[in-house]
Amino acid sequence: MGMIPWLEIRRKIFHTASLSIPICYHYLSKETAVLILLPVFAFYLSCDLLRHCHKGFGELFDQLITSRFLREREKKGLIGSTYFLIGTLLAIIIFPKDIAIASLYILVISDTAASIVGSAWGRIRLFRRKTVEGSIAFFVTGMIVVAFTMGHSLFWGTAGVLGATLVELLPIRLDDNLTIPLVAGGIMMIGV
Repeated sequence: MGMIPWLEIRRKIFHTASLSIPICYHYLSKETAVLILLPVFAFYLSCDLLRHCHKGFGELFDQLITSRFLREREKKGLIGSTYFLIGTLLAIIIFPKDIAIASLYILVISDTAASIVGSAWGRIRLFRRKTVEGSIAFFVTGMIVVAFTMGHSLFWGTAGVLGATLVELLPIRLDDNLTIPLVAGGIMMIGV
């Protein structure tokens, strides 16, 4: 069994806390969810941009966030949380409620499962850090999500999970916090 890097553990604990978004959205209207998330997104984006152009804020951000949570590639661009909020807002705005919720659960649960399983038990490497075992974990947990949220359309739910699994696996330049919910939801929308 491999060791899961402490950085990944901290990131995934934080990532899992975002389960509150699809859970709360289940009880809220689309408009209310967007009204709540827009200021949160504006705050994250502002901090993310400000850290690059204000030295003092950048140093504080590095001390509090960068050293504890960020991957190397996030240090120069936007952080994963900003992409997560963009993907979340777009999914809520674009897709019907059940598809948006399913896509967001897939993003949070399946991406976390892929990271943990791939780091701890992954042996067959594919693209850089990605493993076959992590991708299997992503697909299996995505199918569990679809079984509970998209029971009326399992075929398109399965297709959405497969598309999201491929997006998570392949070395695409876009952040998967953005691509996973949009690809999963976009494919599921075909069946509506």
